[in-house]
Amino acid sequence: MNSPYGVFPDEDDQFTHMNKNQVVFINGGLHWLTDSCSCMLVLDLGTDVWRKIQLPHEISCGVRSRVYLLELDGRLSVIQIYEAWMVIWVMEDYEKEEWRMVDKVSLRCIRGMVPGIFPISQNDNYVYLATHKQVLVYQRNSRVWKEMFSVKDSSTLPLWFSAHAFRSTLFSCH
Repeated sequence: MNSPYGVFPDEDDQFTHMNKNQVVFINGGLHWLTDSCSCMLVLDLGTDVWRKIQLPHEISCGVRSRVYLLELDGRLSVIQIYEAWMVIWVMEDYEKEEWRMVDKVSLRCIRGMVPGIFPISQNDNYVYLATHKQVLVYQRNSRVWKEMFSVKDSSTLPLWFSAHAFRSTLFSCH
């Protein structure tokens, strides 16, 4: 739906339960994935205008595929987890909406964790992922997986309630 405020989210572009909380602040805008994973909804905080950004055409959501929106060293990034793979995309040109696949990682060595794993943060060298009871780190250069943290207490809430990327501030205090 068009308005003086840009494109409002419509029925085809609903936020999922997970995606309501998964927001990335880049280029002065807040970015959310849509339920259909066909695009992102962006709210430009400087102009209060909504717009859509298309995801890479190779990405699709489905029963065996999950898509997550993150930030990678100041750029938008999308991580798709499907079957035994994790594919990392980064937006190379924000204005032209050009995406590039930067890594494709086999998940075979952690296959028992794949159904419940999700990325929480990344940089050029590492991808941090959480499961029900663990935080894992994948070292992109050496292609090595390591366990960073493990919950031993069975009464503890699942880590997806508390494992979130930290960013010190959205706006400067000056």
